[in-house]
Amino acid sequence: MKILKTAPGLDPHGQLAQALGPEHTVAEADFGKPLEAQVADVDVFLTRDVPITDKVIDAAPKLRLVQRYGHHVVNVCVEHAASRGVPVASIPSSVSGSNIAVAEHAFFLMMALAKRLVESDRALAANRLGRPETTILSGKVLGLVGIGGTGAELARMARAFGMTVIATKRDLTNLDGAEPHLAETIPLDRRAELLARADYVSIHLPLNAHTTGYVDAAFLEQMRPEAFLVNIARGEVVDRDALLAALTRGTIAGAGIDVFWDEQNFDFAAFRDVPNLVATPHIAGASVDCLARLAEAAATNIRLVGEGRPPLYEVNSG
Repeated sequence: MKILKTAPGLDPHGQLAQALGPEHTVAEADFGKPLEAQVADVDVFLTRDVPITDKVIDAAPKLRLVQRYGHHVVNVCVEHAASRGVPVASIPSSVSGSNIAVAEHAFFLMMALAKRLVESDRALAANRLGRPETTILSGKVLGLVGIGGTGAELARMARAFGMTVIATKRDLTNLDGAEPHLAETIPLDRRAELLARADYVSIHLPLNAHTTGYVDAAFLEQMRPEAFLVNIARGEVVDRDALLAALTRGTIAGAGIDVFWDEQNFDFAAFRDVPNLVATPHIAGASVDCLARLAEAAATNIRLVGEGRPPLYEVNSG
């Protein structure tokens, strides 16, 4: 079978080809050309965020599987794939270990903000010692907006550092195992209470029609001026212009982000000179540990489909 990597950065070490063996071909799309022009002989799409539209699916008559290289399936026309009899599958964070990796990265961003990593780097470049002044995380309040497996892991880590963790979520009956680490839960319609108390606000929302632009100007204005925003979820959950304005005007103290807007046409220029921003290039889930597990899980599903069996973790099975 031919497997096509339809998004940049997937399986960077070629571990999927190693796991599958020579009877399968793993290729990478030409990202300068339309995807639908490259898929006529493809059996499996390996995808992340690049759109898999009905047009792309219809251009692949041999298609047998759309495999998300990670947990949340986004930008895939799942219903159209189902109408073609093509399963769409994901890889849960519990399988890849990415929930721990991403939570650690969120904690790193919090630490970098508290210890003023960007300003420290600039101070060293200018041969200045003893500045900037920093803060501690112990005793601070972390507010989780959404939880999920990553939020639950971050709550565990933050509590171990002496932080108080509060959370809001649409469904407070399902806290993904975070209960032992939470001091309080707050209904989503009382979100302002959480934002008014939190020193750090970390976003753990999936991207969908309800959450696109959820962190807007009104959200940021409800945060304390001394508070920091952390986003390791999806770039589009945060209103880009509202965040830049809040950082520039001092509406919030700063932000740590690992995800961006329109990553297919990524341009960091607007953020480059923002001093109260810590940014990393969407690497929260890119640990070598997780990448090996992702490759093996994807290989398992490709083998199953090749044998005429349904893949694991199918999202459009009905």
